[in-house]
Amino acid sequence: MRVAVYHRAVKGPPITVRCDCGAVQHIPYGESWTCPSCGRRWDTAQIPAEEYEGVMRGMRHYRIQAMWLGSGIGLVVVLLAIITDRPLFPLALIAMAGWWLVYMPQWRRKVRAAARNLPSWKLRSG
Repeated sequence: MRVAVYHRAVKGPPITVRCDCGAVQHIPYGESWTCPSCGRRWDTAQIPAEEYEGVMRGMRHYRIQAMWLGSGIGLVVVLLAIITDRPLFPLALIAMAGWWLVYMPQWRRKVRAAARNLPSWKLRSG
């Protein structure tokens, strides 16, 4: 019996390419695009891999930070429920409300501010 293993590389968000003629296209890193209006070819592989990976690492850091905090809050609520041997449903609701109404809006603002300050690259058309 033959088993096929499929490996799909996780790619980052697409890169917005604005052609000199005004056309805009979102292209995955490392791929190229030919503008249908003017025929210019744009290649995102011109972007240094280290810089792109640095951007991806920074965005990944924000996601991991949010996951760790959410997991920590959930773990505290579960441990308190086990230790005190009492249902802590109201505490869980308060923790979830605090998470969604206090922390997440601040987190989103911080991530959007970081995204606005991302580098931009000047690609050469080919």
